[in-house]
Amino acid sequence: MLEREIKFHVPPRRRSALKQRLGKLGAEAIALHARYYDTANQALARAGVALRLRREGDVWIQTIKLPGPDELSRIEWNHPRPEAVLDLSVYEGTHISALLSELSDRLVCRYITHVTRLKKELPTASGLAELAYDEGVIMAGSLVLPIHELELEGISGETSDLFELSREWLTEYGLILELRSKAARGDALAKLASGSKTGLQAIAELPDTPAQPSRLPPLSEEHQRRLATPVRNGQPVLAPDVTIGAAYVECANDCLNQIIRNSTFLAGVDGFKPGPEQRIEYVHQLRVGIRRLRACWQLFGKDSRPSRPVQDALKQTFRVLGQARDNDVIQTELLPRLIQAGMPPDSNGSEASEAPAARARSELASRPQFQLLLLDLLEHLVLYGDQRAEHARLNRPAAPLLCKRLNKWLDDIRQSANGFVEAGWDERHRVRKRVKRLRYSMEFAQGTLEPTGLAPLRSALVSAQKALGQLNDLYVAAEYYRGPGAKHSSAMFALGWLAATQQHEAQASQMALQTLAKAGNFNPATTRTRKRKRG
Repeated sequence: MLEREIKFHVPPRRRSALKQRLGKLGAEAIALHARYYDTANQALARAGVALRLRREGDVWIQTIKLPGPDELSRIEWNHPRPEAVLDLSVYEGTHISALLSELSDRLVCRYITHVTRLKKELPTASGLAELAYDEGVIMAGSLVLPIHELELEGISGETSDLFELSREWLTEYGLILELRSKAARGDALAKLASGSKTGLQAIAELPDTPAQPSRLPPLSEEHQRRLATPVRNGQPVLAPDVTIGAAYVECANDCLNQIIRNSTFLAGVDGFKPGPEQRIEYVHQLRVGIRRLRACWQLFGKDSRPSRPVQDALKQTFRVLGQARDNDVIQTELLPRLIQAGMPPDSNGSEASEAPAARARSELASRPQFQLLLLDLLEHLVLYGDQRAEHARLNRPAAPLLCKRLNKWLDDIRQSANGFVEAGWDERHRVRKRVKRLRYSMEFAQGTLEPTGLAPLRSALVSAQKALGQLNDLYVAAEYYRGPGAKHSSAMFALGWLAATQQHEAQASQMALQTLAKAGNFNPATTRTRKRKRG
């Protein structure tokens, strides 16, 4: 069966109130103790599969979860078991039987969970939803990760009503959208444990009572850092004959995954306290994800876009994060270059003044308004995926449309290549945005394109984006030293160096654009390419 649930991290200051409300609603408490199985090299996790045995009260349930059509959905099969022993024979005849047969003699318990769940069914406008607040731990070897999450699962009715209920609880309790399942967090924790000095301890029996998170040792800063690695964009590889609707869902899912997961870490879930370098990278990857999503909307056309208020809210968020990113670039990249060029270090303590700005970035990620925006984006994508089969225009082959659009954008850039050095800042900025859009869109569409001749275009786009980005950073720094940084004792030195360097980088950018202009055109995958990829 298809399971669809929305998962949230519950911040410390709201847990007591949330439990009290569930108690008043008559929520049932149940102890859940689970063992998760995989191979030592996590073959199931790499395939997106989670296999567990869980004791629910006095009953053991064997569950396997497989990837669904979107970030909220999983295919789930449950089988009661008389004891805590796996029975893989129940999957014979399914599409995963071969994988499980191959791995059966290598499956071991990789991690366990101890959870106390408060659950309650609530009515929605069209059906029922189950609310489950889980409090407990994930344990792998000597490592422990706390669990404080609220899950809202649709039992019946419209998916849009599940989102509406989620908005109510998010707003009331300041919840943080969380895409990581317990299995995903357990896999990451087990990987850390298997590389630790104590090793991954064998687990023979499950405790009768759940562990108390407050009494367990916290993870080290190094372990926290490794568990909360900034999430970069994936590389969707579309089938050459994919439809427009299916292609959009796959590409937009990857963008939203990058946006939400970095937002989750930036908000400080699981007690994580990201350091300055991590916060900078979260903001950067968050902005990359937003830019990629907006490029995705342009590539796939108006049918793919959410409502105008959602688009505008995302655009405003991008601007706010852009201000933070600009400051990060000045402090971490350009200031060291200026000092190397001979500018004295700032004696006004500008580094210390950045602490409040850093905290503001984290607070932005945890604000209900921002989390509601993420929920809106997620709802748009899930509903689009559910409804795309009903629209004939979304079931056309994607390759011709994508290729035509990419070549049109490439021609627009070609027209700007030779006059780039003489162009003003606004025109240069416009060209930079178009190069980024084309590069991201090419990456989305690459599976539908003829690979012959694609390598020169890819290389030229990467080089042009890098050159234009370096030039833009110089403009940003110049604006800073004309404004807030004007009080710096060597602001005039900085402005002089930046002006001279801008000219050099402008010429380098024009050369990169000229190389791109000569790199050829995009072509849709041929019949021969399709057959070769299928084979």
